Amino acid sequence: MNSTKKRGILATAGALLTAAALALGSGTAASAASQPVPDQSTVVITKLAQPATPGTAADGTPQDVSGATPIKDVVFDYYLVDGTAAGQTNDIGTNAGQQAAAAWTAATAPTSTTKTDSFTATGADGVTTATLPRGLYVVKESATPAGVTAAVDFLLAVPLTDPDDSDAWLDTIHVYPKNAQIGATKTVSEGTLVVGGDVTWTITTDIPRVANAAGTAFVAPDYFEIADTLTDAELALSTTASPAITVTAGGTALTVDTHYTLQAVAGTGVTTHQIVFTPAGRTALATAVNDAADAEVVVTLVTTVKQATEIANAAKIYPDHSSKTNEKPLTTNEVETKFGSYRLIKDSSDAEVEDLSGAEFRVYATEAAAKAGGAGYVTATDNAGTARNLWTTDASGNVTIEGLRYSAWANGAAVDTSDPAYQAYWLVETKALAGHQLLAEPVKITIDGDSVSQTTQIIVNQSTSGAFVLPLTGGTGVGFLMIGGIVLLAGVLVVARLRRRAEAAAE
Repeated sequence: MNSTKKRGILATAGALLTAAALALGSGTAASAASQPVPDQSTVVITKLAQPATPGTAADGTPQDVSGATPIKDVVFDYYLVDGTAAGQTNDIGTNAGQQAAAAWTAATAPTSTTKTDSFTATGADGVTTATLPRGLYVVKESATPAGVTAAVDFLLAVPLTDPDDSDAWLDTIHVYPKNAQIGATKTVSEGTLVVGGDVTWTITTDIPRVANAAGTAFVAPDYFEIADTLTDAELALSTTASPAITVTAGGTALTVDTHYTLQAVAGTGVTTHQIVFTPAGRTALATAVNDAADAEVVVTLVTTVKQATEIANAAKIYPDHSSKTNEKPLTTNEVETKFGSYRLIKDSSDAEVEDLSGAEFRVYATEAAAKAGGAGYVTATDNAGTARNLWTTDASGNVTIEGLRYSAWANGAAVDTSDPAYQAYWLVETKALAGHQLLAEPVKITIDGDSVSQTTQIIVNQSTSGAFVLPLTGGTGVGFLMIGGIVLLAGVLVVARLRRRAEAAAE
């Protein structure tokens, strides 16, 4: 994943240190017997991001870490292994102590449940330093930034033989536990313009690069979960998409109930969809990251939009068991999809008209479709859950058209009018107010956060009076024509009768 997209979120994975490397190594206390055994040593821990390859085990000497990425705010606790302090039965500065240490691992070494002490948190350079008395210690990473997987516990011998001079002890012991640095992003793609349609959320996260003790390959994390919380009033998993949730690792499709389980956990007004990887799924993660160090997990959730509002959403990734137990997930960026409403205001050209009810409108997504009319109109679900494609004005001439995607917001980002994703809408009047003309052409509208209360765009119907009253419908001009015609007809009848009388007299 491109680091610029990771929002500086750190995370995950294993240590390169082992008891063999630091406690035993090729040099032992006995081999440095010509030098007095120190009573204490300075220990420098440098916390770094796991590179693309597992690397080699540290030996206590300084390493060239130029170009590596440090991780700050990490705390290490250390626990003294029973009987290994100076003067005790298994003093680590004696051959007997070395032989005892050879039989232990960080998991099996006998320690108190109470920590001996802690290093201070690592700084911006990833470094923390402390002076430890002679002894064998189990070092545990106890505090990490959100989303960072703790390195595996390791054994640390104080003092430690210089690997380059078996007759000397290291004045300073350098330790380089590494965590994989991962990031996660979330995007949204609207496959719909209306509430009631589906949008797709995509979560992309790196796979933890967990190094094993041998340093030969990355191993599976001990836990991996992706969780997405949906507000019930706003979103629900789609019932039409099949499947509504998909998961891939390194481009390979994973199978539900084989590689991961799906759990819907109800909360107060929310539902969290948990994608929990099974052992087989975590093994698939290790396989993917060994094939390609930049392999990613990609999860898609198809959801149905239920409300006309601005919907913000982020996902959480738990890259190991500790992050789940301590509720320290890696959180993606927050991404939004935005749906709103439009207040349609109808008025009459006749100021005397008081009842403005009954005008009917449909909404079209393109001007061409609006001019063509027909069945190309949109159907949107209002906030009461009713699907509508016809809106009728009330007595005041108003109606709210709910459930349309914002015009200047698409796929989680603002867009301008030149962007193909910009979306205007067109109103077409299908029935006029009583005694009024239908609108002659569609009316363009835009949807944003203010359009639900807008008052500047008023749609006026012309009353059927004045220029819209044709002659022959009872106007005065028609009356005069009718009277003139009657007079003319009467005159013709009179002339005809007089002519007949004259003809009769001549006979």
